[in-house]
Amino acid sequence: MNLKRLFILLLLVAGGSPLSATDFEISGEFLAYMKAVTNPHDFGRKDGRYHPYSTRYGRRIGYARAVTDKSLYTRGETRAEAEQHLRHALSTTALALEAWLARKHPDSPLDSLDPRAREILVDRAFTDGVENLPPAFCAAVLRADWATLLDEHLYVRAPEGWPDTTQNHAFGLRWIYGETGTPLRPLKKTTR
Repeated sequence: MNLKRLFILLLLVAGGSPLSATDFEISGEFLAYMKAVTNPHDFGRKDGRYHPYSTRYGRRIGYARAVTDKSLYTRGETRAEAEQHLRHALSTTALALEAWLARKHPDSPLDSLDPRAREILVDRAFTDGVENLPPAFCAAVLRADWATLLDEHLYVRAPEGWPDTTQNHAFGLRWIYGETGTPLRPLKKTTR
């Protein structure tokens, strides 16, 4: 772990906030998956730029980033800017997750986990918040116990009690069926 990342991690553990997020190593597959999960229909995209769009969580832009700058209503942002904001948000989530794991599971640092486990935890923490990770779900992911994860703690996003079918579908395609990644449990082929 480099010194800047260690400093930010210590700051987060102490309850502070980072000045800027370091680059979390995000695979191209994971980034494509997160883009598909956060804005699968390119809402707000016109004339080659993203503009604010309405969601049940309020106004968003690009890949579900909250609109905090009113100038975005007129100028929008490019696809590259939207992607950079998503990368930054995922990096910030990963840093918060590192700090959380250091407190809750000190023998399971994020960088020691299987890449699939890191991505699943970052994905869920990005969506639900680090402090809202269900303990049994987290324990199964930390053990890389994919059978238990899929059989007993299948990740189904249901904010406010309503299933998010877009995100659940993307998770299923990536991690259960392996259409957009490596499945956690390969499907058994039947012979006749």
